[in-house]
Amino acid sequence: MKTIIYENIEDFKENYFIDFSIQSECNMLQYLSMLKKRYNNHIDECRALHDKDDTTIFKILTLIDDLDDLLPYQSYHILKNDLLNDFNPMQYSDDDFIQFPEILNECIDLGKHSSKETKILYEKIKSLFTLKKEWSVKDGAFYQKADKYYEIVNYLTEQIEIEKNILLRSQNDNFSKQTQQHKSIDIDIQDIFNSIRYYDVGYFERTKILKDITDNYHSDLLHSLLKDLEFYIFIEREAKEAEFTTDEVIQAIQERQNKNLPIPRIDIDPKFLLLTQSPKEETKTIKTHTEAIEQADDEVNTKAESKNNKKDIICPDLEKLLFPYEFFPLYEFQRMIVQKIKEVSPDKIFENEIDISEFKTSKTKNIALLHHTGILQFLRDKFPRVTDNQLASFFELITKEPITARNQSNQFTSDTKALKFPIKNKQDKEELDLLLIRFGMKEVILKVSSEK
Repeated sequence: MKTIIYENIEDFKENYFIDFSIQSECNMLQYLSMLKKRYNNHIDECRALHDKDDTTIFKILTLIDDLDDLLPYQSYHILKNDLLNDFNPMQYSDDDFIQFPEILNECIDLGKHSSKETKILYEKIKSLFTLKKEWSVKDGAFYQKADKYYEIVNYLTEQIEIEKNILLRSQNDNFSKQTQQHKSIDIDIQDIFNSIRYYDVGYFERTKILKDITDNYHSDLLHSLLKDLEFYIFIEREAKEAEFTTDEVIQAIQERQNKNLPIPRIDIDPKFLLLTQSPKEETKTIKTHTEAIEQADDEVNTKAESKNNKKDIICPDLEKLLFPYEFFPLYEFQRMIVQKIKEVSPDKIFENEIDISEFKTSKTKNIALLHHTGILQFLRDKFPRVTDNQLASFFELITKEPITARNQSNQFTSDTKALKFPIKNKQDKEELDLLLIRFGMKEVILKVSSEK
């Protein structure tokens, strides 16, 4: 999508919504996030042009390196890392240090030197602060020129937060209403999620937060909180994905290929569309992401036929590819909520509420379900001589899914420690448990829980 860079905030405000209305590639939240990144990139490009052929910074760094042999280590460290303001109680200016270099001794220890070394040291100090003054003037000139772009970026930041609040308001209102029925407290659920996401909130703090805001683990509040969290992650993930261009996706794919690492992908059924996108928008988004893989990967992207002979679309999992740890604390918090729901009401967990379309479906997960339900083990017990490949071929015949052709027969192994075994960790088991509960297989879930 081509982006027009406006030169002032007035023109931007007048035209950006019109520009959005004539495109159909993304929703407003994605569009605003994309614009913010484009303007930040434009500022970086302007900075590069402004600093082109300017060697001032290089000269400053060279001078500081020369001072390494003349100053004590701590003083050299302060100058090198530009920390002098923290050790300048008299607030001396660059001009003061240029005119009277000896006053630097009031801020940091210059050490003991001979007269000749002192003269050399003072000359270097004068030169250093002369260069720093020149750079400060040039730096100020750039920010004065770029101020119009920074103003647009700040405006975009505000609009992104407004858009997020609009999308999250209905979720927050529902949670607040249920909360007030049990306890008279004022909760901004988005602030709580932001705190867990951005700050180092430990397990103890997360446990206390969960207990307080759900009125000592009330079942209804736990379910509402989980829905709010899933919606928050969905909205924030959309905004984050919009920050990356197709070129950046291609570069990330190529970097993984160069390291012989697998490319995380999602098999998407076109009938499961994003909540905030129209079918046309979703199709374009998927097409762009699929083209990114096709450009970077010489392999043929297999599009497997499903039972109704429609094709699944394969595209890169942008979260795992570009920002795998962005929502990690929230996923940990999500698992805490799910676990607490299991403890509080093990027989009522999402029984009629789970929307399985929220789960990322894939053939690997389908095979994992065969393991988790005990279906494969039942067939092995009944037919002891059956092989993994024969089981794969059998289910390929039933489901009309290309299992052996995609070399997934190894996932039918009974060795739970094998590299190809589809259930890798506790999170995988919890997701499978939720799917089974949705279909009323309580006995299976309770049996698995007791085994743990």
